[in-house]
Amino acid sequence: MIVCDFAGSRPLGAPSGWDQQLDGGCATLPIVDAVDELSGFNFMYSVWRPTPDELAALAAGGAIRLGIMGTAHPVVNMAVLTAGTCQEVELREVAEL
Repeated sequence: MIVCDFAGSRPLGAPSGWDQQLDGGCATLPIVDAVDELSGFNFMYSVWRPTPDELAALAAGGAIRLGIMGTAHPVVNMAVLTAGTCQEVELREVAEL
């Protein structure tokens, strides 16, 4: 997957107490904070683009896996952004992970 930066984003770094030697690398993730209109809860959104190989795997019946570090699963959501939305927010690919 390719991490993307976009207009209005802010950098989110490693969690507090993260030890690069013990826990491995942790890249900075461009995010935006938004309040969900229905629940009033804050969401932090990041944007990712599949690589060509990942797109091919999805087209061939593959799936997307979501990983959460910890022992309790937080509320999450996923969506597909249109090309127009990507252009509107000035989406820029910044790193492949």
